[in-house]
Amino acid sequence: MQRRGSFSTPRSDEAFDQVPGEASGRRMNDPIAWLHGLAALLDVSTCRSRGEGVSLDAGLRTLVRLWAAQRTEHRAVYWIGNGGSAALVSHLSQDLLNTCGVRSLTFNDPALLTCMANDYGYRAVFQRPVRTLAREGDMLMAISSSGMSDNIVGAAEAALEMGVAVVTCSAFSAHNRLHALPATLAFHTPTEQYGHAELTHGALLHAAIDCLHRSLGT
Repeated sequence: MQRRGSFSTPRSDEAFDQVPGEASGRRMNDPIAWLHGLAALLDVSTCRSRGEGVSLDAGLRTLVRLWAAQRTEHRAVYWIGNGGSAALVSHLSQDLLNTCGVRSLTFNDPALLTCMANDYGYRAVFQRPVRTLAREGDMLMAISSSGMSDNIVGAAEAALEMGVAVVTCSAFSAHNRLHALPATLAFHTPTEQYGHAELTHGALLHAAIDCLHRSLGT
């Protein structure tokens, strides 16, 4: 007998959660339905490598290898995001540094952000630090739920021009500006719910960090 409210087995009236995008506005007052929507998104998130589709498994395994190479070669991984994604990149960056020994940094210092915004405009808050600090062979992790934030897209474009590897995570439309860039890896989650997007991005990247940690035996 199926128990109402069990997260392990979806109820038949929650089947809509298996179709990304349709959950918006439907039964979102039901927290179990919301969680089933989140779980479904982990199965349907996608990845591209330099514009070509690859499996999500292949993309995540590639990301683990790339981070391992950054660690071995003492190269940096920079992280950028706005709002909830800014909090997410701070968390993920310190995990990559602490558990995996990778040179992992963010540009989230308030003094730096307000300086860049005041002197050069908000579009440059990440682009200018990337141009100043990043070096060819470094990596930029760029996360934006909408994939349309000028400051995130501009920084990713600058990184690509410099020979910096770029990995993106976005949601909303699959045709968003960030996902359209020829990134080394581009993960996409087909949802317009900010909470779903941020938690799915976090889960995917946590999976890669934990896999790297275990492979290092640290």
